[in-house]
Amino acid sequence: MEKTYHLFIAGLLCFCISPASLVGQVQKEAAPYSFSNAVSRHVPTEVMPAADTSLLLLMGDNEDKRGEFTFGIEIPLSLNMMNSGLWETLPNGDRLWRLGLQSENARSTNLLFDRFHLPEGATLHIYTADSSYLLEAFTARHNLPGGTFATSLLPGGHIILEYYEPAAVCGQGIIHLSSLVHGCKDFYFKSGKYGRSGNCNIDIRCKEGQGYSNVKRAVCLILNRSKVLCTGTLINNTARDKTPYVLTAFHCLNSASAENLVFIFHYEADSCKSSSYQEGYSISGSTLVAKNYDSDFALLKLSQTPPIQYHPYYAGWNNLDSAALSAVCIHHPDGDVKKISVCNQKLHSSDEQGYEQGNTHWKVPYWTKGTTEGGSSGCALLNPHGQIIGQLDGGTASCNYQQGYDVFGKLAYSWSSGGTTVATKRLRDWLDPTNKNVTELNGLNPDSSDFESDVILLNLLQPEENSCRMQFRPCLRWTNNGNRTITGIDLYYQLDSMETRHLLRKGSWAYGTIDTLVIDTLYSFPEGMHTIRVWTDLPDDENHLNDTIIKRFTYHRGVSFNWEVKTDYYPDQTKWILKTANGDTIATNPEGMQFSTTYSDTFCLNEGCYDFVITDNAGDGLIGRDGQWQGYFHIYLQGQCIGSKIQFGYRDSIRFCIDSTLSVQSYPKPATTEALTLFPNPCQEQLKIRLAPLQEAAHRYVLFSVDGRRLLEGTFTGSETTLPVGTLAQGIYLIQVQGKRTNITRMFVKE
Repeated sequence: MEKTYHLFIAGLLCFCISPASLVGQVQKEAAPYSFSNAVSRHVPTEVMPAADTSLLLLMGDNEDKRGEFTFGIEIPLSLNMMNSGLWETLPNGDRLWRLGLQSENARSTNLLFDRFHLPEGATLHIYTADSSYLLEAFTARHNLPGGTFATSLLPGGHIILEYYEPAAVCGQGIIHLSSLVHGCKDFYFKSGKYGRSGNCNIDIRCKEGQGYSNVKRAVCLILNRSKVLCTGTLINNTARDKTPYVLTAFHCLNSASAENLVFIFHYEADSCKSSSYQEGYSISGSTLVAKNYDSDFALLKLSQTPPIQYHPYYAGWNNLDSAALSAVCIHHPDGDVKKISVCNQKLHSSDEQGYEQGNTHWKVPYWTKGTTEGGSSGCALLNPHGQIIGQLDGGTASCNYQQGYDVFGKLAYSWSSGGTTVATKRLRDWLDPTNKNVTELNGLNPDSSDFESDVILLNLLQPEENSCRMQFRPCLRWTNNGNRTITGIDLYYQLDSMETRHLLRKGSWAYGTIDTLVIDTLYSFPEGMHTIRVWTDLPDDENHLNDTIIKRFTYHRGVSFNWEVKTDYYPDQTKWILKTANGDTIATNPEGMQFSTTYSDTFCLNEGCYDFVITDNAGDGLIGRDGQWQGYFHIYLQGQCIGSKIQFGYRDSIRFCIDSTLSVQSYPKPATTEALTLFPNPCQEQLKIRLAPLQEAAHRYVLFSVDGRRLLEGTFTGSETTLPVGTLAQGIYLIQVQGKRTNITRMFVKE
């Protein structure tokens, strides 16, 4: 307990330093600070308990297409910047935190974080203890909506985490390490020729793959924690805007959270049958945007667009229900380097026994060359034009049974999934966002363009579809999709029937450059529906289909309220509601929620008092199962968080009020029937906790930040105690009091 308290005080010292003149020295893509600056040689190292790998090493290979290849053992941890590692304050006021991790005899190491947030300007580097292998610099652009994170693999079992934090964002970083994967199989960092997949598989660098030099760049290996999960393929859309969609199989997500997936591109042999290979590039995290059981497809959106230096490719597709005369698939069988399989027979429309719908799959009667295995699941089936026509579901083919067949969920079926109008169950809404209604689309090579001159207006970040803002600044994202560098762009915009306004933007934008600019500040418009139109008019633009954006939005006078709830493994146990103090329902959770999925919504509220109530009929809040698939809730007023929690037992309720000027009047106050009172609230130097009536002699308290960080804890006896809170930064905090018959959480404001 004493150690936790002192670490908390040390972490708060940064709030006493004025950040106005302090600037971080490390840019987001720079090498670790310690590589070129004098720092302490001592790096505290957490030694992992010995991993029992004997059973895993005895396990045989799984040829089941839906099987997973387990390469490591997860070691559960609970390490963060307050209970482990070493902090150093640098000469200019910035700070450095380092932590070593060592797992004896590990062939590889990868990490899982259940809470992860990097502020702007901060960097996290992870590298081997001998500095020979370094993952890319992680920055604020790697933050995921659910607040989790997973890394790719590093060789060996001794690594170092190094977090650099500029003084201007001191104390804002969140790094909580929940698991280390001890790699115990000869996977990825291989000693000699790999050879895990069957010997009938064909390297993509052999002659069979020579005609697929572009589309192979779209193929990626998908890792899930300690397992090789599946194969995925980057896929193009009609906007040709490089949205990073990856097509794979729905069954790949049966035991996986999309946020924890790691995608590895360019993992392939250097040459045909070579013993050397390329380790490739990785991207951590994704969101599930659409899925369908009948054709077994899942469409994921990567957490970031693959950088141009990754040399990505976005594969084309064909949605016609017409059997190809031949086909190939490019995949990672059993997590091996990239392979290609060839079928020189006509495909068959499949209604295999066990599928609920007929004609949902293409059947490969047998492979002329190569095969598929576990880890190949989700790989794309390509027609003779290199266009995606399906993704691997399952089958009987293997090197031991080359007469076996495979079945691929049809893209033709997944396009509308039997006629459903639900966007999350079909592909057309995502792959044809411009409603061109085309039946095929060629691939996109970001290394070059089909046009010499082409400007794409991507989207407007403001206004939101439903907005309480009395003013907003329309923010436009656009890109140069032409090979010619742009030195100036004319933009025009119009709100409703107002006079058209003109903006001339000068600069230099090469191919692939994305620019974000604020068009204007708009305000003083009436409640109701409005339309904003933005367009460009370059005389030499060769593609005018993407030169205009029209956005409709509704303005309501009021105060913005937003909820963000991530479900745990049992989403059917959790419900939440927003209602007036009189009990009238304003909104509730959606029906049919999925596990480990984030749901958010925004409402414009008028004068009055409101209750946000969340319940869990199992009494464990959103704590998850066995430490996995943990959820949370956050609620915001005017963009400021007023409630955040993971564990709330069976129920939690937060009341807030808005006065006649539509400003927030009060924060949550305890109901008179409950036993806990906090005062003064808001507070400055001290906060008193009072229990009345007294239920038992001993109580325990824990003070949390709104993002769930445990800041201070202790015990007290009697009905009242006082906490010193003068060192806390201004903001909102949570205090939890527990006893034999007491478990109450309340919020307070530090002024």
